Amino acid sequence: MSNVNAYHAGTNGKEGQDFIDDFLSEENSALPTSEAVVLALMKTEEIDAVVDEMIKPQMEDNPTIAVEDRGGYWWIKANGKIVIDCDEATELLGKKYTVYDLLVNVSTTVGRAMTLGNQFIITNELLGLETKVESVY
Repeated sequence: MSNVNAYHAGTNGKEGQDFIDDFLSEENSALPTSEAVVLALMKTEEIDAVVDEMIKPQMEDNPTIAVEDRGGYWWIKANGKIVIDCDEATELLGKKYTVYDLLVNVSTTVGRAMTLGNQFIITNELLGLETKVESVY
């Protein structure tokens, strides 16, 4: 059996009862959990200002926030939630900036993303089950 492309590596390399035992083992059955949420934003003048003036200052109060420059994107990670208030961004930018303007630049998210009024929220909470939607922010 060739292992050139790793298709038969690890659990997939086993057969019969060995495969079943490994596949159903405690180690492979445990679902990892995380408090982290992630937001990737395409870079624009507006997004750069939002990241520099609204997100980065929050790092002092919330040490779990990480902001990385990834070429054409900002990668933002935090435990719990990330909230971007577009009313605050309007004041910062000196022009009307809605949550829909922001959403155009949202590349991807990890977590439960939603808009609430003129806010963009990404959270790890089970909205509607653990938390009432009005109480998220």
